[in-house]
Amino acid sequence: MHDATMTLHALLDRGLALHPEYGGGLANHLPMALHALHALGADAQRLQDWDARHRGRLQPRATDPAGDAFEARHAAVVAALARDGRDAVLRRDLPGLMGGVAASAFHGLIRTAHAVAAGHDGELAMGLAYWSHRHLPLLAPHDQTDGDLPLSRWLAELQALRPEREVGGRLITGRMRAWAGEPSFAALAPRLRLAHDTLGELAAAAARLHAATADFTVLHMVTACHALQVLQPWLDAPAAALRSFSIAAAAALCASQARGAAAPAARPWSQIVPLALASDDEHVVKLVYAARGLETAFGGEAFRVAATRATAASEVAA
Repeated sequence: MHDATMTLHALLDRGLALHPEYGGGLANHLPMALHALHALGADAQRLQDWDARHRGRLQPRATDPAGDAFEARHAAVVAALARDGRDAVLRRDLPGLMGGVAASAFHGLIRTAHAVAAGHDGELAMGLAYWSHRHLPLLAPHDQTDGDLPLSRWLAELQALRPEREVGGRLITGRMRAWAGEPSFAALAPRLRLAHDTLGELAAAAARLHAATADFTVLHMVTACHALQVLQPWLDAPAAALRSFSIAAAAALCASQARGAAAPAARPWSQIVPLALASDDEHVVKLVYAARGLETAFGGEAFRVAATRATAASEVAA
């Protein structure tokens, strides 16, 4: 595992030359998938093979960073980390970033959390800069009122919403933004009643929905819940962060239009993890990593069922 950790950090170092997006707005998942593979037990050779297979489709960063908005943000974060250290930067920057947690369909949040878990400051600078670059508040701060709806009713009412205008588009982020412009959504999304167990309950609900549907957008809700759980030690105002996150999760749920169906029986982790390690799908790897972490944090079978569904689909595709 020591060799695998050294390999992971070397590959993350190399990956800093790649832009956080490619293909017209898709998020670069390579560093996140490499860390998830490592956390699930991949050896150094598997990490090297994965990197070689997935690197070719990605785009390099700007060769002339002058005037490039992402590069300017990245340089500022690098300087702040060198000057103030990881903990101070996270405590200072996360509250503001959480206001735009919908950024790149949660990928700013998710990449930042993977970087923290990997213990790699170079990757952390990339995650924070990307989050800032695509910062996406969905509702004005004054709309983030105290909630009055329990989670089950809030979810049911969100799933019952119908947009006044057609909501479509290639990217999840665009559909989330479109839903945020719906008056019915803006009235309902901030009404979730927050409690000490809200994040765990929201994560479990997303996991159950993914297990029943294998919906791609809902998968990002699950991995985002885990990312927020990872970053909680650096959030001094967790209720405000959770309010922003719940609104973004509501937009993702509406964007998915997912409806429940039959879920598979849960497999044991001893069967799930080898399937994830063998998968060539970065979303499967990240989902299994997140689901296992959420089960450790919150308990319950829902996360293992979601991981079973993800790896079953990967197994069929193989």
